[in-house]
Amino acid sequence: MIIVLSILVVALGGVAAFLALRASIAHRQLLEAGGRLDALQRQLDAERRQLVAAQHLLTTAESTSLALSSQFQQVKDEDKNKENWLDSQQQEIDWLRAELEKRPKVSRKTYKVLTVGMKWTGKTSLTLKWANPLIDLGAIQGTKIERYERTVSSVVLKDINTEHVFEVGDWGGEHIVDAQQELIVDEIHGLLIVVDLGGKDATSVEPERIQEQLREFQPQSLKYFFGPKTVASCKAVVLFINKSDLLPGKPPEVEAAALKLYARLIDDLMEYKEKVDIRVLVGSANYGHSTHLCFPHFVAKILPKNAYDNQLLQRIMKTDVPAPTPAEKPAAAKKRN
Repeated sequence: MIIVLSILVVALGGVAAFLALRASIAHRQLLEAGGRLDALQRQLDAERRQLVAAQHLLTTAESTSLALSSQFQQVKDEDKNKENWLDSQQQEIDWLRAELEKRPKVSRKTYKVLTVGMKWTGKTSLTLKWANPLIDLGAIQGTKIERYERTVSSVVLKDINTEHVFEVGDWGGEHIVDAQQELIVDEIHGLLIVVDLGGKDATSVEPERIQEQLREFQPQSLKYFFGPKTVASCKAVVLFINKSDLLPGKPPEVEAAALKLYARLIDDLMEYKEKVDIRVLVGSANYGHSTHLCFPHFVAKILPKNAYDNQLLQRIMKTDVPAPTPAEKPAAAKKRN
């Protein structure tokens, strides 16, 4: 009996040892499984974070793609607008070119008028009264040489629009010798000699100044103004006696007195009347007396009759300058385009 119990105790001890070993192995396996589970959880968390980051990148990429797509569409629209604008510009250019082809070709014919006289005689004021009527005469300074231009007519003939332009060279008083040189070198169509009855800021006639000007334009000097080249091209010479407002009396009396004071110079000029047209005017550049007669006279004498347009004819009719004869008007009165 004791032996049986001993065997039973031994057997139970072996079973307990076996169960303890199995329990230890199972516990160790459980711990290993827990470690692997933790590793898997950490890996899962890392992958989840990577997925979130990838989703964020994808969202950013989608936003960027939308922005780029919008910009691309905007650029395309701008390019389209530019193409349309360029097409419109090209059409306008083509239209303007076609219009220009229809218009007459423009040519230019220039007639030179030379203005000379002593300093402060009022040459520039007289010239600008015609060349630029809006000029402020109070702002005029002394000049060596100024050139002013004014288109006096524009005539269309056989698809050619010819502009007839007067170029007035205004020489300063101390440069009369230079002006004489221009007479020799260039083709001059008109000569305006300006003298006055008194100097700068004069309030009455100054006989000494008149004598000085008579000496300046004495016969020995005048011959240089009427050389062969000048006589060949010059169509008109005007002597303008300026500052008539310094003389008292009615206009006819003032004119007679001024002509008497410059009678010697007038007689010397008339020596050339067979070679060139000579006219004497008495007036005032500052007050406008007779200034409206000066350059219309040059126009009438210099400009060819076939160069008259309607506007020029109307202006001439308002002055005492003879207009073209009826036989000459049809060619001159052609309408401007």
